[in-house]
Amino acid sequence: MPRYTANRDYQLGDYWLSQRAGSPAWYRTWFDTQSRQTRRASLGTADFDDAKKRLTDWFILEQTKPQQEAAEVQLAEVFARFYEHHGKNLKTASDVSRTLRYWLEFHGQATVSEAATQDAQRKFRDWLQTERGLSESSVRRALLVGKSALNWAWKRGEIVQAPYIALVTPPTPEPKGRPLEIGEVAKILAASREHHVSVLIVFMLATAGRTGAVLDLNLSQIDCERRLIFLNPPKRTQTKKHRPTVKLPSQLVEYVEARKAADPTAPLVAYNGQPVKSIKTNWRKLVAKAELKGNVQTYSFRHTMARWLRMQSVPAWEVAAQLGHKTQEYSTTEIYAPFDPAYLSKATAAIDDFLAQVASQLSASSISEFLFAR
Repeated sequence: MPRYTANRDYQLGDYWLSQRAGSPAWYRTWFDTQSRQTRRASLGTADFDDAKKRLTDWFILEQTKPQQEAAEVQLAEVFARFYEHHGKNLKTASDVSRTLRYWLEFHGQATVSEAATQDAQRKFRDWLQTERGLSESSVRRALLVGKSALNWAWKRGEIVQAPYIALVTPPTPEPKGRPLEIGEVAKILAASREHHVSVLIVFMLATAGRTGAVLDLNLSQIDCERRLIFLNPPKRTQTKKHRPTVKLPSQLVEYVEARKAADPTAPLVAYNGQPVKSIKTNWRKLVAKAELKGNVQTYSFRHTMARWLRMQSVPAWEVAAQLGHKTQEYSTTEIYAPFDPAYLSKATAAIDDFLAQVASQLSASSISEFLFAR
């Protein structure tokens, strides 16, 4: 992008840096073809390197030519405009900025077409892993940011066509905890001597929810009349880890009604009346006491129920809804789906059956009875 000439210290296109005689200030300078005169505009700095940066920033942002070919525009120009007009306003602005620097550190003054060749892309991916030490998932995110910037420029009409950027497919991560058999679940509940730990385990099974979602659950989020559990607290913005509304299994109605009668606004998982944020210490001791082998974590209960629902031939869309896996077809009408009497009927029946089998191995008539006895 920069061009140096014999009599100009720094030039971009038709604009260059200059100083007036006797003044340390740097100016953006150009030749006005209409008046046939040289024009200047102060850059507000006497530092040469700062003046180069200011001229570069101005040129990139102001001298955009529409519908440029990929071979005519530099990657640095596209990225600078993308960040200034879009990227810096994102919640992930700092990550976007760092990622774009990776691209420019490797590609330098390359044009879009030069950076988009398959050979350049392959070398860039290798560089991110070997020189920057990024994991495959991080490499993929870095490629996605650059791809987004190029698509942004194309949609704005700055470049004729967005080049193809090949992404990497990261390996499937290992599950956070292995699924458990019914006997193992009963074994760990029997070994539990802390009521709040038992409640967490039971409601992770009952909802197939994530650990954090169940720990955040308040009794006010459970509607016994409609048999609904609203895993997402009021006013909490949904994230990619969607917290769905699920059904309250029959096995737990008696327990929840009793808890709500005592205090309808209490946290579900509580210790001395206070919400519990983590059970890591108790969990390690409990797993050792129950003598369970392998990777057993609280997340195991979510995997256990996901596997159980499929084993019971619960329709895939019900399994997805129970787990909070939103699909592209999800629409606003689904907001009201939980109030349909048939909502998650097969999934809830399968969960009730699982809880009943666990209770029978604990010599209890129901899971509610088991929790009352803790």
